[in-house]
Amino acid sequence: MKNRLIVIGKNLYLNRPFMEYVERELEHLGFLEHIVKIPETGSETLTVVQELLDERNNLVVVANRKAFAPVSKLLATMTGDSLVLKENILIPSKSEIYDDNSFLLRHDNSSVNVVMAEPGKTVPIFLIGEGEKESIIHIFNMDEEGAHALLDPISKSCEVEFGTTPLTQGWLKVECSAKKFGNLGNFLKGVKQLLGDRVIESTNIFAYLIHRLSKAGKSVTFAESCTGGRVAAKLTSEPGSSAIFRGSLVTYSNALKAGWLGVEKDILQKYGAVSKECVEQMLTGARSIASADYALAVSGIAGPGGGTSEKPVGTVIIGAQSETHTIVEALYFEGDRNYIQEQSTLYAYKLLFQVASDELF
Repeated sequence: MKNRLIVIGKNLYLNRPFMEYVERELEHLGFLEHIVKIPETGSETLTVVQELLDERNNLVVVANRKAFAPVSKLLATMTGDSLVLKENILIPSKSEIYDDNSFLLRHDNSSVNVVMAEPGKTVPIFLIGEGEKESIIHIFNMDEEGAHALLDPISKSCEVEFGTTPLTQGWLKVECSAKKFGNLGNFLKGVKQLLGDRVIESTNIFAYLIHRLSKAGKSVTFAESCTGGRVAAKLTSEPGSSAIFRGSLVTYSNALKAGWLGVEKDILQKYGAVSKECVEQMLTGARSIASADYALAVSGIAGPGGGTSEKPVGTVIIGAQSETHTIVEALYFEGDRNYIQEQSTLYAYKLLFQVASDELF
C-alpha cells in the first residue's frame, strides 16, 4: 500500500522550508511517493481524495486552518459519518485516534490522517502508523548481542516483541510487533533516541535510499567485479532509481579494470585485483567517469574456485567513496558463491550508508 500526501492551502505548499519540515516529520513512513497540492478554495479535493482511496492508498492530508473543517466534513460525508467536537475541533465520530489538531480514521483498508498546520508553528502529531502493530528497523554497526542488550528493556516497557537477523556483517534487520496492549510507536521512538544515526525504520530500505538521495540531489555509481552486477540490480529493481543512479561498470578482467576504471597496472601486478589498493582506484575511477557523488566498488573471490592460502574463497574487498571520504575494507564471508555475492552486495550498501550518513540518517 502506498503513502500519499495531500497539501491543502497555498500558504503551506508555497513555503518550501515549512514543507521540508512536514516531510521530515513523515519520514517514519519510509517515503511519500506522491504529493498533491490543492488551494484551500480548490473544488477538486473530493475527486482527488476519492480517487486515491479507490486506489487503496494511505493518505496524509495536511490542511491549513481555513481548509481543515471542510476536509473533516468531506471525509465524514464520504464515510457515512457525522462530526463531533473533540479536543476543540470537529472531527468524524468514527476517528480511530485523535490528538490536538490531528485525527486518524479508517476507510475500507486505507488510513487517512488529517492534520491542521500553520507555517511558523509546530506541526501536529502525525497519527498514521501509530495504530500499526508491525514494523521493520535496520541497525548498523552493532552485533545481535549488543542490539538485544539495548532493545530488551525498551521492548518490555512498551510490550513489543522483536526478532533480529544479520543481513551482512554490521547490518541487522529487526522485525518488531506490538502485543495486544503494546505501543509500537513509543518503542520505535525510544530506539531512535537511543541509537541515533545507527537506526533506520523502513520496510523497504532501498526505496528509502532512493527517496533520501533523490531528495538531496545526490547520485551514485558502482564498479563491480565478483558481484557481477548485483549491486546495480539491487538498486534498479526499485522504481525511481534513475533519479540517483548514474550507471555501473562490471569489470571482471584486469584489462578492463585498467582500461575502463584507470586502475594502475603496477597496482594490479603488485597487489592483485583483490586488494584495497585496487578497490580504492576502482572507486576513484568510477566516480570520475560517472561524475557521481558516491561510488561503491567490490572485488573478491566468490568461489567455488580461485582461492589461495593468502586469499581464500570468501575474501572480498569492498569500498565506498564520497567527495571527502573513502572507506575500503577487507572482508571474509562464508557460504556458497551466491550467498557470498549477496553478503558482499549488502555490505557495499552498508558502507554507502556510512559515507552518505548526512543524507540518509
